[in-house]
Amino acid sequence: MENIKESYFKPTAKELLKVQESHVPQNTVKCTKKWINILNSWRNHEDVGYKYTLESLSSNQQIEKEMCEFIYGIRTKSGERYSRASLKNAVASISRHLKDTIPQWNYNLLDKNHFPKLHATLDGTLKEMKKLGIGAAKPHEGLTNDELKIILDHDAVSFNNPEGLLRRVFLWICLLGCPRGGEHYNLLINQFEDTDNGFIFKKFHQKNDQGGLESNQYTFEIPFPSDVKGKAEPNADIRKYISMRPSDCITKEFYLGISTNTAAISKGKWYYDWALGEKRIRGMFREICIACGIDISGRNISNHSGRDTAIQSIFDAGNEEVEAMAISGHNSSAGVRNYLKVTKEKKRKILGSVMQRLTEDTSDINSKTEIQYDNEVQCDDNMQHGEIVLSGFSKASELLENKNKRPLQETSTNKNIDINNNKKKKRKKIIINKYYYNNCSIYNN
Repeated sequence: MENIKESYFKPTAKELLKVQESHVPQNTVKCTKKWINILNSWRNHEDVGYKYTLESLSSNQQIEKEMCEFIYGIRTKSGERYSRASLKNAVASISRHLKDTIPQWNYNLLDKNHFPKLHATLDGTLKEMKKLGIGAAKPHEGLTNDELKIILDHDAVSFNNPEGLLRRVFLWICLLGCPRGGEHYNLLINQFEDTDNGFIFKKFHQKNDQGGLESNQYTFEIPFPSDVKGKAEPNADIRKYISMRPSDCITKEFYLGISTNTAAISKGKWYYDWALGEKRIRGMFREICIACGIDISGRNISNHSGRDTAIQSIFDAGNEEVEAMAISGHNSSAGVRNYLKVTKEKKRKILGSVMQRLTEDTSDINSKTEIQYDNEVQCDDNMQHGEIVLSGFSKASELLENKNKRPLQETSTNKNIDINNNKKKKRKKIIINKYYYNNCSIYNN
């Protein structure tokens, strides 16, 4: 029997530390560092005067006191309050930091049983801000279907030049792949599998599925629909973009740097062999809107707006929540339901219908009421004339005894009853055909 050489190795302490630290999502790490820096900056301010760190304290009572002061006293560089959502994130982030830095400290600063004063301070601050109308989170806004058509027909997203093609592909991925705003920067080329029916977009991990012990151990796949020749060809656009990558490209990232060398572009070398900058990617959706002349003034437009647009379009197309979840990757209907929004324009139309009723001519309203009343009276009369009378019926046995055998006779033929639905806008006409027989009964002795 041959000896099989096993590929064992002993990892270094540095390698183990790296993989152990990777279990925490990078966004969580960034958020925690951000709020610890803000906390320490506030503590070191001359008007505060805490010359020691929060994690150096051993008393939960003192930690709670100083956290109450921080939550109510912290301001942005412009002197304004942080948003209400940011303040909640701040407490959660600092709580994570204390767990990691204080030995045997296993508490949650948001737990009102252990930190009742901090809970009351945060809760009261949020309520106070809401009453004053400040600190509200700005929800991401999507685009309308008409705006999408304008963009896809615009020269700024033309597939005939490197910048336009990249923008166009970015938009298709937003609409069909529903990635979250931050997922674009980490997109890899091997997440796209080309098939005869269209690309399959693979999400190796998501915000709600990091792939750890408590997550699913499979890849979330989204099959893109086939192209509509001459109208919408996402697969053709993505194939062209991938084909324009350098032949010996070693960059794993999907979005590449855009060539500015006209001579290279004329030779088909549209992109560089390095990743497109994070700042450029994070502002791509907004950049596309501006380049295509979409009015985004007063609207919170970001890369996440692409996901918002995609999910809203799924609902607008008449699909159910479970079908939207199959594309968005949500684990609950409550999460995907947040994207089912009544837009400002729809709200305006709703209230516009109220204004229309208030501005209608009174004579028109009265005439409509009279017509409706006449219809109701006519309906009542017809119902009375078409009433089924059971009296006078003979049993079949009695007819046999009397030898009064006659074929079934209709006493009333094809009596039509017109019933007008009482709805003002849509009135459905229902025809009821009734046939009566006076010499038959289904009863036995």
